[in-house]
Amino acid sequence: MARLVLIRDEDDLVAHKLRNVTTIGRASLNHIVIDDPAVSAQHAIIARSADSYRLQDLHSTNGTRVNGLPVTEVELKDGDKILFGSVAAVFAGCSREG
Repeated sequence: MARLVLIRDEDDLVAHKLRNVTTIGRASLNHIVIDDPAVSAQHAIIARSADSYRLQDLHSTNGTRVNGLPVTEVELKDGDKILFGSVAAVFAGCSREG
């Protein structure tokens, strides 16, 4: 199962299991809520497509970066470093099952 690991204060890691569609943002209706003013209410979405995951920025105010590059939509790879505004996360992909 793929996970998104949020990095808080460098030592504090919070892992979230990803659903087929996972919403990310500051608003409480999101699957992953990031309480940070740099994160938009509805910041991004991660969607499963077959055996991969795609991240899409939802026209957020402060943008989304993957491995330092601004993105609007990208396929995630294991170990990708993601910035939602100024909040860091790491994508932990699942290895092939079976």
